[in-house]
Amino acid sequence: MSDSTDIEIVTLEAKCGSCGEIFDYPTLSDFAYGEFIFCSENGRVHAYCEASNPAAKLIQVLLPEDCGAELYQSALAELADPILGQNLRTEMRCPKCTSPKLEYWGGKKTGSMWVKPTTYKSLLSLPRNELVQKVSNFASGFRFAVVSDSDEVV
Repeated sequence: MSDSTDIEIVTLEAKCGSCGEIFDYPTLSDFAYGEFIFCSENGRVHAYCEASNPAAKLIQVLLPEDCGAELYQSALAELADPILGQNLRTEMRCPKCTSPKLEYWGGKKTGSMWVKPTTYKSLLSLPRNELVQKVSNFASGFRFAVVSDSDEVV
């Protein structure tokens, strides 16, 4: 069941690389420029975001000028309001074991699902200086995490 702001999105088959679960996930066409699908930490909730959303535009302006697509999309996901108590991430996750490791994705078309739009009420309700600081802290933490991940010894 959907409410008036939800949108129907095509689903494709994916297989978890950790537990072997086969599941459906929403995906946008290759021509969906400036549109993103985010996934909850538990893999059971998805959200739709458009770069034209006024909050997305504000986040973009507050991020460093040299920020790449990965930082921008991660900020849009992680600064969004939780959906059904779940924080959002950019990577798809298995709804059974929550692993982001997929054996395959982009499999056969399986149907469609209704997906909620991202909202940013919590972020936008902050006083201006706190909002700016929250976005700045996110960008700093993201850059540190990316550097830390690349320094791992394999």
